[in-house]
Amino acid sequence: MYSKCTAISHGSGTIINAIATNKGSAFGITLGVEATVELINDHKKIINGKIEGQKEIAPNLIETCVKNVLDYYNLDYSAKVTTKSNLPIKSGLSSSSATANAVTLATMGVLGKYAPEGDKKINKKINNELDDLIINLGIKSCFDENLTITGAYDDATASYYGGITITDNENRKILKRDAFNDEDVKVIVLIPNNYQKNLNKERMILIKNYVEIAFNNCLVGNYYEALFMNGLFYASTLNFPTNISIEALESGALTFGLSGTGPSYIGLCKAENVPNIVKYLEKYGKIYITEVCNSKSKIINLE
Repeated sequence: MYSKCTAISHGSGTIINAIATNKGSAFGITLGVEATVELINDHKKIINGKIEGQKEIAPNLIETCVKNVLDYYNLDYSAKVTTKSNLPIKSGLSSSSATANAVTLATMGVLGKYAPEGDKKINKKINNELDDLIINLGIKSCFDENLTITGAYDDATASYYGGITITDNENRKILKRDAFNDEDVKVIVLIPNNYQKNLNKERMILIKNYVEIAFNNCLVGNYYEALFMNGLFYASTLNFPTNISIEALESGALTFGLSGTGPSYIGLCKAENVPNIVKYLEKYGKIYITEVCNSKSKIINLE
């Protein structure tokens, strides 16, 4: 066992929201969460969490993530856990999944269960077997804190593995993995002013058959079309503006649509078109320019 471990995991953008059909797809983005976990062998089981720069956010999720790992291994350590993030929270960019993945991975690392990449003693087979456990313990923590409707297996896997994942959320199975490989592609995130999350599940179930069409497009690799269709379906269902996505296309985006259940929109574009898209969309709210992330979550420090 070590004394302290730091790990990072990234956010994700929606291609297919899984709420209507229990099947979804997401892709990794470079915005993310860094988590540091320090264990204390005092048999008191006291876990204290701190979220840097976000004092208004309770640390319940990060404390629960550490607790669930310790409970899994039947350990009675106390812990300090700290996170910092450049991911907007509660915006549909998988901030909960990224947080859960980073904290759970850091806890596994400090326990000596998971070896960092580059470690000469690394047993990749053991690490690979633990990947699924880390993701599922993170999902359990999100369920425990009432932060997910479906378990968000698509978001969790895209956050953890990077790239594109297409998933059966009900059975927690990855159906396909892929990546956006064009280095010239940028990710544009828009967080509109004056809109809040809308979790009307009954309305979302109504569009199940239409989301299935978008999902089938996704399965055969038509990711841009799938993202756009999914975004229109869910935006109209949850009373978010659909004209934003159309304006994004008019200004040069390759695709654009609602991420998760909003309020964020996410899209992809060529780097040369970023200024024009920003010019069109900045009137709606705050814009982040980032990139796709095809990299797996990882341990970055162990001591």
